[in-house]
Amino acid sequence: MAERFPKRSILSVMSSIASANSGQKSPKSGKATQSGKSGRRRPQGQPNKPEIPASEPATFSPQPNRVTQIRANSPAPSPEEFNTQDFLSDPRSAINPKKPKTTKIGQSKSRKPRQKNLAAVDLFDFPQPNLENVRAIASNPTARVSRPISPSAPIPDAEKPPNVKKSPLPRPRPQESQRPGKRPAPRSVPPLVYATRLLILGVGIAVICGTLLSVVNAVSRSTAATQETPAEQNKQAGSAVAAPAASESLQLNQELAALKTQVQVMATENPTLTAGIFLVDLDTGSYLNFNGDAAFASASTIKLPILAAFFQAVDEGKVRLDQVLTLKQENIVGGSGEMQDDPPGKKYSALEVARKMIVVSDNTATNMMIELLGGAEILNQHFAAWGLRATVLRNNLPDLEGTNTTSPKDLINIIAQVDRGNLVSVKSRDRILQILRQTKNDSLLPRGLGEGSVIAHKTGNINTMLADAGMVDLPNGKRYLVAVMVKHPQETEKSAQTLIREISRMSYRYLNGGETPADSQVKIKN
Repeated sequence: MAERFPKRSILSVMSSIASANSGQKSPKSGKATQSGKSGRRRPQGQPNKPEIPASEPATFSPQPNRVTQIRANSPAPSPEEFNTQDFLSDPRSAINPKKPKTTKIGQSKSRKPRQKNLAAVDLFDFPQPNLENVRAIASNPTARVSRPISPSAPIPDAEKPPNVKKSPLPRPRPQESQRPGKRPAPRSVPPLVYATRLLILGVGIAVICGTLLSVVNAVSRSTAATQETPAEQNKQAGSAVAAPAASESLQLNQELAALKTQVQVMATENPTLTAGIFLVDLDTGSYLNFNGDAAFASASTIKLPILAAFFQAVDEGKVRLDQVLTLKQENIVGGSGEMQDDPPGKKYSALEVARKMIVVSDNTATNMMIELLGGAEILNQHFAAWGLRATVLRNNLPDLEGTNTTSPKDLINIIAQVDRGNLVSVKSRDRILQILRQTKNDSLLPRGLGEGSVIAHKTGNINTMLADAGMVDLPNGKRYLVAVMVKHPQETEKSAQTLIREISRMSYRYLNGGETPADSQVKIKN
């Protein structure tokens, strides 16, 4: 705390100090006390403070050279510590007084401890003190003034320091809502991001345009279809039936020349037999075609495309598998099968009739199925639409005259389309192959296969015709399609059977152990 000195003249100060020290006793000990608690012992009846004339209040001015040397919380030295003789001999001692040797004096209980940090009052401007309160304090230091000083009233002992600038009051900080909005600086877009945005925008516009064009095209087609005359519609339907709606599903790669040579040698050794052979390796697309496009009497092999037409109708919702069919008298015919022994009026499910048509090659079941599907004319339209050029149904079975025709290539084509799912659904495809694997006549193609092979096939046999066509799965994972049709005289049926078996054995050995071109691929048209 900085020291304070009265504003009055030095002589008046010294006289007051001398009068105050006249009644004091000399100290008993010359040892210095602790910092901030030095002073001389006073008589018990003497007041702690000297009288201050009421005519002029005592004020103190700060001493700059002592501010940094005295702690802020230490009390200011009392006027008792100054010696008059020291001042007279050396006037500078009033500015830098020497601390006399004092003894430690106990503080009176009635006296309150001095307030700390009083140096802070130098920063404020205090008005002139009330003279009545000053006189009352001078006459009786222990008495309290009846009128308390308000907290905001300045201390009378302090004097306004000259040229002290008031610290500026802090301006209130504006709220977030009152602050003016700042526009963020525009960020530069990298070229790659800009190009990506343009690409996405272009794709979106292209998709929208394509959708609009599709809608417009569909509307225009529907409008044109409603404006066509019935004659034009019939003309288009007739042309669609006459020309195949879809080309052949098989796209062949290269011919198996070595296998074809062996087949030709075998065929020339039996001049009484007319054979047609078509074979396709589904893993490579390689094929063998020996009179495969020639039309032969279909016999019971015509039942294979009829089965595909039945499951196509099931997929379209025209027929149900559990649909009840009634056996009629006009459907009962001789030949192969067991339903010919059943009485007319017996009930069968549609799936049961289709299964008997293939598994036991029942002719009666085949006639019931032809009637269910709409007749021979409707079926021929389906065959033509599937690309079966030589397959035609002209009469109901048993067709001993051989008017119904097909070719080895057509039989392979229909099996390939079923396997690829072009004609029927996956579920119907599985049912068709399951039924074909249950064929009971295994005297032809199955006889030439090795152990572990599986075949799904359909046979055909009339007086002068013997045939077998199916799909073979080999133990090594390969799959191929083969159809062999042999026209023979009535007395040479055994030779025809032997030829079909030998061709099956030769194909099995070639494809099971032979090598195929590495770049060959299966090419089945969707």
